[in-house]
Amino acid sequence: MRYTLKTLFLSLSSLTCTSISATGLNFWETSTLNSALASANGASAVDASILALAPSSITQLEQSSLSASVTYYDVTTDYNIFGDESKYNTKNPIPMGFVTTEINDSYFFGLAVYSRTAADIVVPKIPFINPKETRVKPILVSVSPTLAYAHGNLSVAASLEYIHTAHTLEQTTCIFNVCDKSLEEGTTSGWTGALSATWKVTSTTSLAFTHRFSTSFGDQDISVELPSISSVYGTLMITPKTAWHASYSYSTYDGKGVRYANYTDPIGLLVGYQNSQRIATSIDHKLGHWSLRGGISLDEAIDRLGGIDKRYRLGVGYQFTKQFTLNAAWVYEDYAIKEAAAGDTTLVKVQNSGSALSLGIQYDF
Repeated sequence: MRYTLKTLFLSLSSLTCTSISATGLNFWETSTLNSALASANGASAVDASILALAPSSITQLEQSSLSASVTYYDVTTDYNIFGDESKYNTKNPIPMGFVTTEINDSYFFGLAVYSRTAADIVVPKIPFINPKETRVKPILVSVSPTLAYAHGNLSVAASLEYIHTAHTLEQTTCIFNVCDKSLEEGTTSGWTGALSATWKVTSTTSLAFTHRFSTSFGDQDISVELPSISSVYGTLMITPKTAWHASYSYSTYDGKGVRYANYTDPIGLLVGYQNSQRIATSIDHKLGHWSLRGGISLDEAIDRLGGIDKRYRLGVGYQFTKQFTLNAAWVYEDYAIKEAAAGDTTLVKVQNSGSALSLGIQYDF
């Protein structure tokens, strides 16, 4: 069967690989605790990393709290492009830290340093479409102070967010087995913010809402346009020792993302084609000094082909003393397959697989 160049191009351009994240560049693994609980636990504060979800919930913490985590993220991408197969693997350790303190009976302060936006993607050489093997790596680190106010069962918070972006563009051109590599690196930064509220409905039920504002910034090499993200959280204490968490998030990713000046992103890896929804649920059960956790999240892909990416999570915590707790979490990612075909013939197929292992500490003082 014969295929025109136009057919091949349209097949490629309809694909968006999900090695970034199902909801665009959003990175939901913001701490060990949040990873284990699928980031569905925004209405119930256990440690300071609640700042990454619903900052207003820090008013629930009875003591000043410090949380520090490192998540080791591993993603493999398998390409089959016109019968030419290739595999790429990226591994990155991602540190994060959070601290909260009570100013007085009504006011609370928190500071978060973490990455909620990141990507490390390798795109193979594709004839006529992407003539150079390309690696793009925008890493955005947020520094976000929060001021929260509590009145009765209701608390509200305002957060300011400074975003520092380190970006890399690496391209390799090979002619007759002679390869030339170019490297472009730089940094840029921008600002955004968030508003959040938490309501302790009953002694066993709490709700929270967070809205993160969109923002755009950049330099001569890169343009960053991040979406607004609205999230709703709910927690129900099934028993005094068992909490059930659920959340829903909506990200306005249509037309937003990261654009490089010297890379056209021909198959749409860095910019969203549609907005994205995310649902997540998890369970946290205390058993003596142990905490047993598990959860699942479903992310709607932002590309033309859509699909749902599933992430399964397990976690454990052990409280050594009244002040010190050690947490661990494991995440397995089941990505939707991206495939374009002409008739019965597969032209392009991209399959991602990933996992994350996280270790964190919590210290209350």
